[in-house]
Amino acid sequence: MNTIVFITITLLFFSCNEIKTQTTASGLILDLEVLADGFEIPWAIEVISEDDYLFTERMGALYRYRNGEVNKVDGIPESRTFTTDRPYGGMMDISLHPKFEYNQMAYLAYVNEDYHLSVVRFRLKGNSAQDVEIIFKSDQFAIGSRIAWQDNTHFFLSFGAGGAPGPDPGPQDLNDPRGKIFRLMDDGSIPEDNPVFPGMSKPTGIWTYGHRDPQGLFYDTEHTTLYSNEHGPLGGDEFNIISKGGNYGWPLFSYGVNYDLSKVSDMTEEEAAKNTILPVKHWTPDFRLAPSCLIRLKNSNFEPWNGSFLMGALTYQHLVLYNLETDEMEIVLPKVGRVRDVAQLPSGNLIMLIDQKSPRLFSKGRLVKLTLKTNE
Repeated sequence: MNTIVFITITLLFFSCNEIKTQTTASGLILDLEVLADGFEIPWAIEVISEDDYLFTERMGALYRYRNGEVNKVDGIPESRTFTTDRPYGGMMDISLHPKFEYNQMAYLAYVNEDYHLSVVRFRLKGNSAQDVEIIFKSDQFAIGSRIAWQDNTHFFLSFGAGGAPGPDPGPQDLNDPRGKIFRLMDDGSIPEDNPVFPGMSKPTGIWTYGHRDPQGLFYDTEHTTLYSNEHGPLGGDEFNIISKGGNYGWPLFSYGVNYDLSKVSDMTEEEAAKNTILPVKHWTPDFRLAPSCLIRLKNSNFEPWNGSFLMGALTYQHLVLYNLETDEMEIVLPKVGRVRDVAQLPSGNLIMLIDQKSPRLFSKGRLVKLTLKTNE
């Protein structure tokens, strides 16, 4: 069953520190408070504590929001963006080591000065990055990248390939880092239990291949399962369960079409099912999700949402909720803007990042807190 639940809303114009109220179809009344604004493309956020967060700006900065103040973090490497109709690359995901409370280590995925994807780790001290160390350095540009921790010593890294106007063959080439999900040790080394692919004599950093552009990556520790969402070309966006050594098909097969409306390939769905791993959910060209970020809520203040996944829908500028068990999708915040990332706070509330010029041309890139309004 494919169900999309639309919602009725009440909108109040808002700027920094003002509130926007929305009511969902399930009856939740939501308050959206802008905590900080004035950014371009705030891309990823990581929670240190209830009022302390790190977040990236695609155009080349890492910020720390702490107790109402925003400061740039000094000492991080230079990054580069590549611009066509909009910027790509730059600063992407920021992630805390699972033992951050003890080691103060943070990990940043970015496109370096050579326009290649790298990962740097550093020790956060105040608003400075110290003991900076590049632990992963590729030889290719990445259109998007996310980090997800499996445990205290292993993390996953997605490497988006994109492809316009036509498909890039790199995701099927195991000697090319594009279109892959990597699994690495916390020092960047290769785990001994990573897959050994045909023609190779030992493991590499590659965990899975055949991806286009996974811009959401979430490891569910309770179910020991890695999930991703992925941009298709024109339509064909995907939700995947990631299995060790799997080939996820791009560009051998896609439910979408190329930007000139031509077919991506001649492979049928039946053939793809035999040779690749098909998505557990896909969105056709009739609903271009363009997914960004991925989080599964647990013990949040939004009780009806717990157990479901939240993600941004960039094309239509929605925040959407997806229930894997029922295959139901709810647009919980329509036309809220291009949501780049969502994170859950210790209190059970949510914070999210939204691009500038969305949903209106005068909208600023912003950090927003989402709370449940209770009846008084």
